[in-house]
Amino acid sequence: MRLKKRRDRMFFVFISVLFILITAGCFASQEAHQLEQVKEQVKEQKQKQEQGQEYDQGSGMKFSSLSEQKIEDIAKLSKVWGLVKYYHPKVVSGEINWDYELFRVMPSIIDENSDVNSILYEWVHTLGNENVPGALEQLYQIPEDYKHLRPTTDWSKDEEYLGADLSLELSMLLNSNISDREHAYVSFKDDSPHPSMHNENSYINMKFDDTGYRLLGLFRYWNIIEYYYPYKDVIEEDWDRVLLEFIPKMIDGSDYDSYYMTLAELTTRIHDSHAYLLGKNRKTVTDYFGLYQLPVNFIEINNQIVISKVINDCGLEVGDIVLNVGDDSIDELLENRRKYISQSREDTSAHFFPALFRTQQKNTDVTVIRQGNTMKISATGYRQWFNFFVDTKSQAMENGDIYYINAGLLEEGEIDKLMKEWWNTKGLILDLRNYPTSELSYKLAQYLIPSEKEFAKLSYPNPAIPGEFYYMHIFSGKPQNINDEVYKGKLVMLINEHTISNGEFTTMSLRNTENSIVLGRPTAGADGNKVIFTLPGNIKTAISGRGVFYPDKKPTQRIGVQPDIRLDPTIEGMMEGRDEYVEKAVEIIKADY
Repeated sequence: MRLKKRRDRMFFVFISVLFILITAGCFASQEAHQLEQVKEQVKEQKQKQEQGQEYDQGSGMKFSSLSEQKIEDIAKLSKVWGLVKYYHPKVVSGEINWDYELFRVMPSIIDENSDVNSILYEWVHTLGNENVPGALEQLYQIPEDYKHLRPTTDWSKDEEYLGADLSLELSMLLNSNISDREHAYVSFKDDSPHPSMHNENSYINMKFDDTGYRLLGLFRYWNIIEYYYPYKDVIEEDWDRVLLEFIPKMIDGSDYDSYYMTLAELTTRIHDSHAYLLGKNRKTVTDYFGLYQLPVNFIEINNQIVISKVINDCGLEVGDIVLNVGDDSIDELLENRRKYISQSREDTSAHFFPALFRTQQKNTDVTVIRQGNTMKISATGYRQWFNFFVDTKSQAMENGDIYYINAGLLEEGEIDKLMKEWWNTKGLILDLRNYPTSELSYKLAQYLIPSEKEFAKLSYPNPAIPGEFYYMHIFSGKPQNINDEVYKGKLVMLINEHTISNGEFTTMSLRNTENSIVLGRPTAGADGNKVIFTLPGNIKTAISGRGVFYPDKKPTQRIGVQPDIRLDPTIEGMMEGRDEYVEKAVEIIKADY
């Protein structure tokens, strides 16, 4: 019995000791495991920093006001950041996330007691300059008489503005001469002369109260215009002052709408009818002006907004002179819309026309002058998109002596068929008031112009020198190896403020036709292809991506292609349902019979 009790006590002690050992081991193991977790977190954070991922969830900056001095310091940061972005080998190679580098340095810059020039020097110098400068390849050595724009980088050599160290560092970068930009923020795919900005990060999960990301949106746009906009010299804005103006505007907001509308306002400062913004759910700035759209088109005649077309029954009539929409005068509406919609000229922009008569209510009181009488109309809006332009079908006129071509309704390859069928007509009317749906600049020119002839100079960015643009000669007409006859009849081209981009380019090309007349009103003044890029928050925007000039280098941007014969439609003609453009074209052609 005693032996049994003794054995039981020994077993109990053994179990107790074993339990203590196991428990102690567990605690030790747990502590070791926690220590390993901490080590892993530190390692992961270090890896994220090395890989440039530590700002994926946000910049960590939120502030809503800055002193005047700090606004100037932030503007300096933007300019330095932009120059390094496009000139430094390590950034151009894609080795560094330059957006995140901005977030790293910005907190030091906004510190009221910071030595900004020293901070920026250390920031840039840390990147190293062992690969700078580089020799400029012969391909990118543009002769002086072929240069259109030169980089506006003299500020980087201003020691009073930057300090001697930073100025020297940036000046060296200007000689980097990098032509291989496959991984750069602006690249040239397959040796194309057109810049591509597909390497920009869209940051679709951006938080719109994040001041760092909001300023990144401003900096990205400002520097793209600074270095890759072919019409920077004709925007008639002090671009440095625009940057200073928009820094407080950008940091003042904290939500998506304030960010979006500030960007929209920024786009108007380049005065380019190609510019637009496409936001979440494919929402455009037009949508901010109301859910409903009055289904009418309008025209400006003698500084009055006149209804020129009614698409759906809404209470308004052709010929109505609009005075007020709701509580707003037409002048107030024009000013408001122009604040957020970029226009090359004040009477143009494809986005401007559907925006003017947007309303928040389905039914809106519109005050008009109708046949001399002022009246208030309850106008009905629609939640749909309308086609505002000329819908007249291509057709024979004047017993087949004249053929009318609506450039906006052509199908691909149709021009060959039409020219063969109507080769012996006395004249052609080419309506370019719509955007051409097929290529006419070169294709139709081969039927009209006996030999290739220069009709334009295009301006493209030099890949090796950001900010430099060069001219390229552009020809159209019948190639030398084709001896076919050209069309002998008269060509009348119809243009107005809706004629934009390819329509303007086509007019310039076909104007070399020997027996041609351009009739109508000046065009939109936004020539050249669009370059589309993305801003933080996954907001897409566009600019005119190449410059278009006459052979003598005279510009078209913000001026438009000018008609040989100006024609302004009349209110009486519109009310009678007449197309005075086509009537005048017929008259011009018949005068040559």
